[in-house]
Amino acid sequence: MPKFVDVAERRAQLAAAAARIIGRAGIGAVTLREVAAEAGWTTGALTHYFADKQELLDLTMEASLAARREKWSVARAMLPPDVVLRQTLLDALPTDDTARLHWTVTLAFVAQAASEPRLAARQREAYQAFVANLAELIEASGGAAGDEAVSAAVRLNTTLNGVCLQALYDPDAWPAERQRAAIEAALTAGSL
Repeated sequence: MPKFVDVAERRAQLAAAAARIIGRAGIGAVTLREVAAEAGWTTGALTHYFADKQELLDLTMEASLAARREKWSVARAMLPPDVVLRQTLLDALPTDDTARLHWTVTLAFVAQAASEPRLAARQREAYQAFVANLAELIEASGGAAGDEAVSAAVRLNTTLNGVCLQALYDPDAWPAERQRAAIEAALTAGSL
């Protein structure tokens, strides 16, 4: 009987291996050979699932974004919008290994997007979707509406990005408590 291979699962495993390499050594360290070694595979086996390094990197970026979206959509279905708004921002902070890896991978792709229009377009889409999600939550919470909700969402996202960058560059100065306090202050300052 032929062996069933879950192609999507194998591709996800390889993307996770690439993410670990990015987290440890940067996007420049990602090669098919290194990813195969990280995953415990041969390079030849890896090439059955990815045509080239770029395809692997594309899936790595998408997998990182999808994991966040999935977590937030589950919360959104179960909790009041004001709680989801707060939790979405707090959960995005690099306060644990998973979130730090997500931000390290994200920043690697953001840096690459500065010189690659295709990646820049994908980063813009992700940014716009996240801001739209925040704006919807602000409105559903009884806060600002329309353009004001979008402006409030942009401010919150800008604060989130700044806190996350500082926490990655200077983790001793930005422990989890300080990160959370900065987000809580942004949520309570001004009108949402």
